[in-house]
Amino acid sequence: MYLSSSKPSTKLLSDLALIRQKLQAIEDSPHPTVDKISPLRKIDQHLSLRLLDYLSSELNMPLALPKDFPHPEETDPEDEVPF
Repeated sequence: MYLSSSKPSTKLLSDLALIRQKLQAIEDSPHPTVDKISPLRKIDQHLSLRLLDYLSSELNMPLALPKDFPHPEETDPEDEVPF
């Protein structure tokens, strides 16, 4: 999947799609383990939150998340695994 645009949200969406394809491949494999899935889920959550944040800015709409929902600034990109 390739999306061409200079907007950060488009790049994030492309990265998110890539991570989700990798997650699907692991889940469909004969040995889907938590050790393989957990790091990708952390990246997925981080990218999803960033995407919401960027879309909110691009569309000039306030972002209203539930109180217990982590904000993009609260997620730790240091925990990310390179993809």
